[in-house]
Amino acid sequence: MFSSLRVRILLAALAAIILGLVINGIVSYMTVKHHNNVQIASNLKAVVSGNTQALNEWFNTRLNMLESMETAANSNDPGPALRQLLTSGGFISTYIGYPDDGSITYDNGASPSSGYDARERPWYKAAVAAQDTIVTAPYIDDQTGGLVITFARPFYRNAELISVVGADIPIGNIVETVTGIAPTPASFGFLTTYDGTLIAHPDTGLILSPVSAINSQLTTGLINQLTSATTPLPLTLQGSDKLLLGRAIGGENGWRLMVALDKHEATAGLRAIATSSIVILVVVALLTALAFGLLLSLLLRRLLIVRNAMDNIASGEGDLTQRLPEEGGDEVTQIAQAFNRFVSKMEAVLIDVRSSSVSVHHAATEIAMGGQDLSRRTDNAAASLQQTSASIEEITSTVQHTAASAQEANKLSQTASEVANEGGKVVANVVTTMEDITHASDKIGEIVTLMNSISFQTNLLALNASVEAARAGEHGRGFAVVADEVRKLAGRSSDAAHDIQKLIEDSQSRVNNGTTLVRDAGTTMQDIVAHITRVTDVLEEITAATSEQSDGIHQVNIAVAELDHMTQENAAMVEESTTAAEQLKEQSLRLSDVVGSFTLSTHSSPQVDGRLVQPPSLPR
Repeated sequence: MFSSLRVRILLAALAAIILGLVINGIVSYMTVKHHNNVQIASNLKAVVSGNTQALNEWFNTRLNMLESMETAANSNDPGPALRQLLTSGGFISTYIGYPDDGSITYDNGASPSSGYDARERPWYKAAVAAQDTIVTAPYIDDQTGGLVITFARPFYRNAELISVVGADIPIGNIVETVTGIAPTPASFGFLTTYDGTLIAHPDTGLILSPVSAINSQLTTGLINQLTSATTPLPLTLQGSDKLLLGRAIGGENGWRLMVALDKHEATAGLRAIATSSIVILVVVALLTALAFGLLLSLLLRRLLIVRNAMDNIASGEGDLTQRLPEEGGDEVTQIAQAFNRFVSKMEAVLIDVRSSSVSVHHAATEIAMGGQDLSRRTDNAAASLQQTSASIEEITSTVQHTAASAQEANKLSQTASEVANEGGKVVANVVTTMEDITHASDKIGEIVTLMNSISFQTNLLALNASVEAARAGEHGRGFAVVADEVRKLAGRSSDAAHDIQKLIEDSQSRVNNGTTLVRDAGTTMQDIVAHITRVTDVLEEITAATSEQSDGIHQVNIAVAELDHMTQENAAMVEESTTAAEQLKEQSLRLSDVVGSFTLSTHSSPQVDGRLVQPPSLPR
């Protein structure tokens, strides 16, 4: 509802008018309220002053009458003067009391009761104490039953009290006058003494009660303060708000007239003005809304036509060939002209966009296809690099294993060389030992030869001994036995020496053969040591070369790993590029769909199934 420009303008105008009327009403209300308050205070003062003046005249008249009784006070026969005072002042009783004996003279000549002493009466004492005319507090008269007050005035001769003149007067008329004060129906007046005793009040039950019986806030001080106030005092009396103002009657010790003006009734005119202002405000607002609404409908009629035309363009098939009517020369026509220019520019832009979307789509397709091919090739290259890396790793492992084996063989060859050297040394020692054995065998042969010679000689000696024993006969028989045993021993020694000789010869022959073999083995061992040393040197060269190859293959492996990592990253980038190209392709199709949703004045390319027909792909 509030989105309508017409409603907004209408509401703004109503708000301005209502605000102006409200401000005007508030200002008028405050002005009238101020004047009304001034008028209320003025009227209240007038009511109080008028009634105060009337009561003061009544009060002062009686006071003056008592002052005129000076001659009667000095007379021996005051009766005529008292009766004249009674008649002229409207008193119900006049009298004179004397200080000498307390006697009293009445206007009608009546005699007081026995034991009566005027000097003991309150009016007498009050007048003597004040030395001036006094007014007693109201009291109920025993004879009439009405409310009565007493005026009393002392008279002096040469500063000596000669008598006190008193006069009783009913104040029913005064009470009626005061209770008749009613500026408004709910307003009222009341009369009090200077000490706060109620003399007159619309509620007769409150008469002679303290003034605080009306409201606890009403004190003697407040009453006396209100007698000199210039503005009314707001106070709640009898359940409603009142404006209270008062004046003194008969001087400082006289009476206090108070008027309580009902505030609600006093401001009835002000509320009527406020009510009428509100009614006028509502009526004016309604009339303004009606008139301004009709005026806006007439003024915005062409704007609504423009709105409807723009809505047709926006809610239809995006027909940018439509144009708004440009009749007239007002702001609506300017809006239509500006909108037509905008639509023309938009149509031209969308035509260019539609033309460019084909190229964008074609380029995106080519990029996507090229990216897919590049992605496949990159994947293949990455796979080949992975295989190459795996092969290089295997070669590296083999070379490292070969290098380790070469190092192990080098260590074994070094150990073998050391063992061969030790074997050569042992063989040389064996050769030396064999030569020593040969020399020892030769010496053993010589010893065996010596033993053969000794055996032969022993055998000869035994033979000779046996010959000699034979010659000796019986005496030589024991010797012959010994010689025979010696011969046998010599024979056995000779046999043994002969056997040893054979063994020695055989051993010597074998020792000679072993020496020859050992010499040949020593020569062979020297050749083996020389060859093992050469093999060790070759293996050291192979180990060094293998280590260098392993380091080179390790560097190649690192380079291939980096190349593989870069290839993987390139493959990922190619995939991202392919994805971006696919997204660009999708966006170009979406752009084609969006542009295709508008109806333009020219068609740069045909459409199939709502999509632009793509031209053939360019060769890659």
